[in-house]
Amino acid sequence: MTLGAFVLIVGVYVMPLVLLAWGHGLRRRSPRLQRAFWGAIGGHLVAMLLALGAALYSPIVWTGDESVRGFLGLWTLLLLPLAGAAVGAATARRSAAS
Repeated sequence: MTLGAFVLIVGVYVMPLVLLAWGHGLRRRSPRLQRAFWGAIGGHLVAMLLALGAALYSPIVWTGDESVRGFLGLWTLLLLPLAGAAVGAATARRSAAS
């Protein structure tokens, strides 16, 4: 299995399953984990839009060395949810008292 096929399988199938399992019982988790979850969901939504746009890019102009289309179609599905979770976990929420 090539690295690209592995990343595609993880991004398309494993990542949504991980997010589904993570979202189960979300109310019982800490606020930091809740923010990380919603950041990962947002990252995955953006990644799906980018991958869809890359897939619908006109096939007549595809070349064998197109790295941007490959990155948008494969790697964003894995990297953007991870980046969204990191940003969500790192953000501080202000309390109502302050």
